[in-house]
Amino acid sequence: AGYRTFGNTTYWGSDLGLTYAVNQDFSLFGNFSMVNQTDFDANDLGEDPNSGLTYSLNIPKNKFRLGMVYAPITGVRGNLAFQHDDSFNAAFGQYSGATDVKNLVDAGIGYKLESGLSVDLTCTNLFNSQYRAFVNMPIIGRRAIAKLTYTFGGK
Repeated sequence: AGYRTFGNTTYWGSDLGLTYAVNQDFSLFGNFSMVNQTDFDANDLGEDPNSGLTYSLNIPKNKFRLGMVYAPITGVRGNLAFQHDDSFNAAFGQYSGATDVKNLVDAGIGYKLESGLSVDLTCTNLFNSQYRAFVNMPIIGRRAIAKLTYTFGGK
């Protein structure tokens, strides 16, 4: 058993990413990804129109992320970001169906000593917006990670 292959399909997309360094320590960023088509019917696949065959890329048509990073060589550092992913139709066996829209806020704060020791706390999905990556998958909520790092040689 394996994946079914079809004839040629045509679609296009683009990715755009920008980072603006306000100064040596502070930057703003944004990225955007899109594709013009994510679902293909039998006609698109070059199959018999009565076959009912469909194919999905299993990705959203549009998604973007905006944020800021404050990261001096030493001292307090932090980041904040917002991510949006459109809902999309997944065709993935028992995980098929419309996925949840994602609107997530991620944040992090940390401190780096001149000795090379750093402590960081990051939180993905800060406001605990519950969603599933695919239908019938586990619910994803907030995730927080604390990290202690030592860089040999100091800075």
